[in-house]
Amino acid sequence: MPEIDPSVFSPYENELLRAEPLREHAFSLCGGPCSGLFRVKDRSMLATLAERCISHNLPFRVFGGLTNVLVSDDGYDGVVLLNRAGTVSHEEDDDGTVLLKADAGAGMAAVVRYCAEHEISGFEWAAGLPGTVGGAVYGNAGAFGSDISRCCRTVSVIDADGRRRNLSNGDMDFAYRSSLLKRSAGNSVVLHCEFLLKKGNKADILAKAEEYRTIRKNAQPVSEHSLGSVFKNPENESAGKLIQAAGLKGFSIGKATVSMKHANFITTEKGVTAADYHRLVQHVQNCVLDRFGICLEPEIEMLGFES
Repeated sequence: MPEIDPSVFSPYENELLRAEPLREHAFSLCGGPCSGLFRVKDRSMLATLAERCISHNLPFRVFGGLTNVLVSDDGYDGVVLLNRAGTVSHEEDDDGTVLLKADAGAGMAAVVRYCAEHEISGFEWAAGLPGTVGGAVYGNAGAFGSDISRCCRTVSVIDADGRRRNLSNGDMDFAYRSSLLKRSAGNSVVLHCEFLLKKGNKADILAKAEEYRTIRKNAQPVSEHSLGSVFKNPENESAGKLIQAAGLKGFSIGKATVSMKHANFITTEKGVTAADYHRLVQHVQNCVLDRFGICLEPEIEMLGFES
């Protein structure tokens, strides 16, 4: 791994963790070391570190909870910024329109709680969803017939040239579990997002959020380690049902297992390797392709693996 001069990150140079194993931070419990890692505390720190990486041509990636990315056992030859910048606020109009503002590092669970506390409706579908706002925007997270694209107004980013830009909903070019940012991975850093929501009744918001949370808990292995849905649903098909029909529920490679609760989840145990997980992904793809002639496309990002 390349040596990094900490001084380029002043005044944060003393917070650089060298050769930090990403398995210590990933929901998957696997992933090799990165060249350097920072735990980002606020938006200013995120912007400064990203701009320094760009100006010094250092490869880097920003992650929130590492809830939707599988990092190879070889790790990542670059700087990882674990974004913990999580400020949330809002503005209200007289007509009941609400502009919700959230740092990219804000946890989705925290945003759902904030909305309920302030009687803001429109984010109930995200109850129980892991990860952060930045990751949700990046991958156009969605559930229960809704997704980020339906409420996102603007996304503030630092682009690949180090310029700060505001991208509109149209600029983001959202698609199913995708966005402009995901299709050009690593080229922009999400700093802050704004969402158009509306005022609601607190009791109704809490009830709907709890309903969705319960459905998720009953249908998905939320109490186990996983990266969420592994594959995108093919058009007019369910990835989970295809995997189940192929007889793969409970199938394991090493410490990675196709969930018995929901076949589109791969659960992991301590001691798992990214190679275990990756081989299981490929096995599932091959079995579904052989059985149904359908090629499952991963929803999770796989960093450090050949296509």
